[in-house]
Amino acid sequence: MSNFSEALEIRQKYEHFRILVIGRANAGKTTLLKRVCNTTEEPSIYDEGKINLRGVHDIRRAFTFASNPGFIFHDSAGFEAGGEKELKDVQAFIAERAKATEVADQLHAIWFCFEPNISRPLLELEHRFFNEEQPQHVPLVAIFTKFDDLITQVYDDDKSEDENRQIAEHELETKFKKPLYGYRFPPRAHVCTEELNDNDGSHQDQVKKLMMKTADSLDDLALRLLFVSVQQNNLELCIQSAVCTQIQGQIEGQTEGFSQERQVRDAMSWFGHAYDHVRISHAL
Repeated sequence: MSNFSEALEIRQKYEHFRILVIGRANAGKTTLLKRVCNTTEEPSIYDEGKINLRGVHDIRRAFTFASNPGFIFHDSAGFEAGGEKELKDVQAFIAERAKATEVADQLHAIWFCFEPNISRPLLELEHRFFNEEQPQHVPLVAIFTKFDDLITQVYDDDKSEDENRQIAEHELETKFKKPLYGYRFPPRAHVCTEELNDNDGSHQDQVKKLMMKTADSLDDLALRLLFVSVQQNNLELCIQSAVCTQIQGQIEGQTEGFSQERQVRDAMSWFGHAYDHVRISHAL
């Protein structure tokens, strides 16, 4: 059995991809998730398949959006100065999920949101989080939100728009990115977002970058297949994943002898809107 066939067999058992979202208060986490799920609706608590109105904040209470129910999110309380309990809660939650034997109960990815305020660079709790031991199989993507606010912080009327953006990029690099990647357990990737509240802006192009970075961070083929096929807004990611897997399979000789129908069926497994049909086809 090929690696992809094994991955597909595992994928058929699960319907949800679980993401922990971490960050300071007001880092724009909810706005980001709404853009990821391409919705304006408020999230709802996900409880053993039942969706209820979102209640009291609790990192262990998963929530989802009706527009993209394949994603299950957990939200940590904001990381702030002196918030020792928040750090401990996050570490305990990650460790707890790492012990889960069922893929459905495991944590599949972490999105860590940073609001790049140059007067408040990386906090002690953030420093500790990235330096203290943590499960290495859970990929973490750093998300620098509200880059437009950073430009405002450094804005100089005597300089051009491009010059001010370059200054902001330099501040982001020196005060956030460079220190972050110098920690013992740095993120696997990072993205930068801006003006996500602008309905006429480029928010979906920015979401595409986040989805691509997250998919590339997943070493496990079954989890990558799960992630790509449950997301519903990035057709480009589905196409790229399908093509790359087919090419890799041909290079490694895993698809030798496969019929054209089989290869098309495998490629369509990456597409969420076609997944149920593919699953039935594989079962026949």
